[in-house]
Amino acid sequence: MNDAGGELARMRWRRLDWPGWARRAVAAAYLALLTGALIAPGSTFEEVDGLFAHDDKVVHVALFLALALLARWSLPGGARGAGPRTAAPAALALYAGSIEALQPLLSAGERLFEWGDLASNLAGVCAGWLLFRVVSVGARPGADAG
Repeated sequence: MNDAGGELARMRWRRLDWPGWARRAVAAAYLALLTGALIAPGSTFEEVDGLFAHDDKVVHVALFLALALLARWSLPGGARGAGPRTAAPAALALYAGSIEALQPLLSAGERLFEWGDLASNLAGVCAGWLLFRVVSVGARPGADAG
């Protein structure tokens, strides 16, 4: 990448180059909110009308895409190799499956396990992880130990 392109990429990350603890706090807060929304009784969302067929699946993709973006952003910039960058997407996939499987138990039976939701969750995780990679070409948040 030429120097001008590299400078543009560095400028793009300056706004997002928060301390590691702050990035992890944002990701943890989103995870907590997401978990609450996914285990809430189905009656919580009865007021929400669907705009089109299968819009529930689009919402699942978007929610998990955001989770994957935040999770990847929260990793230390210096993380290399098969450590956190491999374990994190595996952990997100495990969470996506677990939360879907636990919904019937944690929502007092008002929500059901759906294969389509699981597939949408996993698609969101993959899309978010890959999107972060595409967007961060040529720059990354600063390497931090904290």
